[in-house]
Amino acid sequence: MENTAAIILSAGNSSRLGKPKQLLKYKGKTLIERAILTAQNTGFHPIIVVTGAYKNEIEQQISHLGTVIVENPDWKLGMGTSVSLGIKMLQKSAKAKLALIMLSDQPFVEKKHLDELIRVKNQHEKKIVASLYKNRLGVPVLFDQSCFASLEKLKGPEGARKIINSEDDHTASVPFDLGNIDIDTLKDYEALLAGNLAHFD
Repeated sequence: MENTAAIILSAGNSSRLGKPKQLLKYKGKTLIERAILTAQNTGFHPIIVVTGAYKNEIEQQISHLGTVIVENPDWKLGMGTSVSLGIKMLQKSAKAKLALIMLSDQPFVEKKHLDELIRVKNQHEKKIVASLYKNRLGVPVLFDQSCFASLEKLKGPEGARKIINSEDDHTASVPFDLGNIDIDTLKDYEALLAGNLAHFD
């Protein structure tokens, strides 16, 4: 895990929820805490958290966890700006050869899955190892440093999937059946707490 960093995107304003979904609690911890601790327990370092709309609230919640926190002033322009900023910060603060990009609202991301992304990356000579769910490749996704320049150029609503799709021949995948479960609305959160996973199908 040496020289392997994680970038956790947490800049959005949760417009469909009306409050910061990053701070919703699940099994005793906020979603952003769960994402950070999972990345830490897997051995990623440094862990960069990109904040935006709820910078102060999130920073107060995670300040004790030893992450690198960077504010994205352009968060309204879309996720691509957060990916770009995270990669720029990564290259300033560490000599990472691999970068994991993950979100803060996928409650079922566990160490076992992140370990498998690393294992597949070590086994195959691929630039990218992405999670596979609902017949699509997405986050969490592991990029090697050959992709950093392209990730840094992302802007607007373009996320990591744009780079994944452009490097199809150089991408491996790891199944993640619960990867489609993320929290966008109050009904999503209520379904999560109730264990009603069929809600997300």
